[in-house]
Amino acid sequence: MKWNKVYQPLKFLLFLVAGILVLVFNKAIMNNDGAILNGLVGTVIAVYGIEGIVLPIITHQVKQRSIQMLSGGINILIAVVMIFLLEGNVDELRIVCVLWSIWSIMREGEEIVEKGFSGIKKHPVVSFVNFAESIAVIIFSVMLIAAEDHHALLHHAHAHVILLGLALIIEVLWVYAAELETKALIKFKRGKSEEEKAE
Repeated sequence: MKWNKVYQPLKFLLFLVAGILVLVFNKAIMNNDGAILNGLVGTVIAVYGIEGIVLPIITHQVKQRSIQMLSGGINILIAVVMIFLLEGNVDELRIVCVLWSIWSIMREGEEIVEKGFSGIKKHPVVSFVNFAESIAVIIFSVMLIAAEDHHALLHHAHAHVILLGLALIIEVLWVYAAELETKALIKFKRGKSEEEKAE
């Protein structure tokens, strides 16, 4: 498909660059008590939301992916609340962090079901890495919600920013790593069957 030849490389480049920038500037993001967190996280959530709506339309799978489109719509609503309604309000940092955590838990839950369990036979190593990353994000999300005071909230939010950078990179590397692992497993199985025939 022609759209896929443009979409996949564009997504790869966008997410890879975004992930690297988040990791490089993780301390700067947390300046002024994380005043720009709502804009950063809201933008990431909006991108996932737009993808969830646009992709089924482009692929003509609106009926089959209606739940994905509904999820995309919810993501956009969360993004609007974070970017515009909570703009620059440091007092509402906890609300931003709670919304971010809830979204992360829901998203990583979907990732575990879609990529962790369903792909474990085809690419066990990549699925395990993806599963481990999802569990780490869920644990850090719970810790972020449970932060007792403002200092703890900032500390957990900073850790979550680093995880966000890693998650953006893993999101796009997963596809290519899965393909490489599948090819490696096929070669391994062929080599093994040839050895058995030779014996």
